[in-house]
Amino acid sequence: MRSIRREPLTLLAGAELLLVASGFLLPLVVLVAYAFGESDYLTFDVSVTGTLDPFRELFSDVYRPVLVRSFGLAAVTVTVCALIGVPAALAISRLDERRAQVALLAVVAPAFVSFTVRVHAWSNLLGADGVIDELTGQRLLFRPGGVALGMVGTYLPLFVLPVVVALGRRDAALLDAAADLGAPRWRTTRTVVLPLARPGIITGAVLVGVLAIGEYIVPTVLGGGKVLLLGNVLNDQAAGRDQPLGGAIAVVILVVVALGAVVARLGARHAS
Repeated sequence: MRSIRREPLTLLAGAELLLVASGFLLPLVVLVAYAFGESDYLTFDVSVTGTLDPFRELFSDVYRPVLVRSFGLAAVTVTVCALIGVPAALAISRLDERRAQVALLAVVAPAFVSFTVRVHAWSNLLGADGVIDELTGQRLLFRPGGVALGMVGTYLPLFVLPVVVALGRRDAALLDAAADLGAPRWRTTRTVVLPLARPGIITGAVLVGVLAIGEYIVPTVLGGGKVLLLGNVLNDQAAGRDQPLGGAIAVVILVVVALGAVVARLGARHAS
């Protein structure tokens, strides 16, 4: 009887694995293989020869500014999300259960709106006669600062939630012990709370950083074709004109994802 009940679940799991393999893994393997190939500029056919020319082209003077800009804006996005998200998560963790749920709902609520709609809403704020232009006199639309601000606004909830979850697992007895020993709140936060929140901070930083490096919609809308990131070049080149270069970009992003996963794993192990 137990084996009969497990059979439908096994079939569903097998169907899911087949779908992931056919719709994600197989195309990704092909794209990575193209990174070591050459493209015929007349027919756009790709032959895998084991060459490293696509990587040389990616790190050449033509695309190096795109690499620097992508990693730089990703670093800025992660830093600003940390500066805003960690205090916000600390504040939420100190609320009672009912108020904390309301605060978390306020953080998560924007995720129920289409990502594209949210980005276009940012274009209205950053453009001419927008709120930011009226307050500061700075028009950030179609500039790197506007792209960074748009990525912070869209990815901030993804940073806050892991930190809140990490803080929710803390032992209240540690805070009571610190208070009994006369430690002020700032010192308790620095020596007790923040170390406990480290796994959530690392997870949020890796998640936001990886998504920011490969971002496409935000620089397309808020950059207006003037602020190119790796996601834009990947979309343009992998579509057919220079698929080996698109494969090289995919390999770079995959390496960053792998390194981020290793950092998150080591951080979680160190915290435990």
